[in-house]
Amino acid sequence: MPRKKCGFGFSCAAMMLQPGLEPEDCPNYRTCGSASELTPEEEVELIRVREVQQQEAQEQWERIQERIRVSRHWAAVTMLMERGCPQSLENFGVTDSMALIETQLQELRSQAERFAEGCYIAPDSCEAHRYNVKRPSGTYWYNKLTSREPIFEPEEKEEKVKVIHLSHDDDPRNIEGRLGIERRNRLHQLQTQLQIAERALEQAIALLDEPLELVIADTENINS
Repeated sequence: MPRKKCGFGFSCAAMMLQPGLEPEDCPNYRTCGSASELTPEEEVELIRVREVQQQEAQEQWERIQERIRVSRHWAAVTMLMERGCPQSLENFGVTDSMALIETQLQELRSQAERFAEGCYIAPDSCEAHRYNVKRPSGTYWYNKLTSREPIFEPEEKEEKVKVIHLSHDDDPRNIEGRLGIERRNRLHQLQTQLQIAERALEQAIALLDEPLELVIADTENINS
C-alpha cells in the first residue's frame, strides 16, 4: 500500500511539532486531502502548532495551537522555501556586483569632475593645425585652432571668429589648446562607454521585468 502523504506537501510532524507523526494521524489530513480540488489561490483553514517563548521565563517555551489559512500556491512556496535549498541575490553575486557598480560610478563621477575642472575642453567643431610662414630669415612654424563656423571669442573684433592663433609648438597656448582637443575626444569616448553601460543596465532591468516562463522538460524527447 502506498504511503499516505500531505496533499499540500507539508511535513505533518514539523507542522504539529510531533516527531514521527504520520499524515493519516494529522488533524489536517482530511482537509489536506482535498487540496487537489482547490484552485491555486483558493484558501482553506489548517491547524498548526508552534512554540512561543514565555515572557516571564525566557528559557521556557509554550506550545500553542492556532488556525491558519493557506492556499496551494502559498503551500508550494512555503514548502520549497523550507526544503528546496532556496537561494538569494548573494548566492549569485548580484548584490556584490551592484555594490561594485555603485562604487565605480561614484569613483567615475569624482574622476570626471577632476578631469574637467579648471582646464580647457575644446568644442566638437574645432581642430588644431600646424602651419609655416616663410620669411627672409627662414621658415617659422605656428599653430592655430580653427573651426568651420565662427564660434571663438575675438581678440579685437566684435563678431566671433573662426581662428585662434596658438603660436609656436612649445607655447602654453598651443599645448593647452591641443590638450583641450584630447580632453574633448576622451569625454566622447567616456560617453560612448556610458551609453554601453546604460544599455546593459536596461537589459538587466528588463530581464527581471519580463514574465517568467514555465519550462517543463519533455522526457520522451530527451530519452529518444
